[in-house]
Amino acid sequence: MDIKLLQELSLTNRVLSLEERASDSVIKGDFQGSVTGYWKKLGERGEGIVSYKDKDYVSKPIGFVSLPAGTEVELSYANGIYYSKF
Repeated sequence: MDIKLLQELSLTNRVLSLEERASDSVIKGDFQGSVTGYWKKLGERGEGIVSYKDKDYVSKPIGFVSLPAGTEVELSYANGIYYSKF
């Protein structure tokens, strides 16, 4: 591919991305509502790492307790953010 074609594709993708954002479309998560995930660890910046269906999710923990890895937690999604609750 030549550079001109790549630039046109990049511009087209950028315009589509901006139109999607402007349309007030809801960003969807990988699941609806709340699911039961499994606590893995607390990250370096305080983010929670939760496993659900063999995928790790970075979450904002609700509550501050020490949990061992493998503990069941509630994993929820809202407005582009995953939350974990114990």
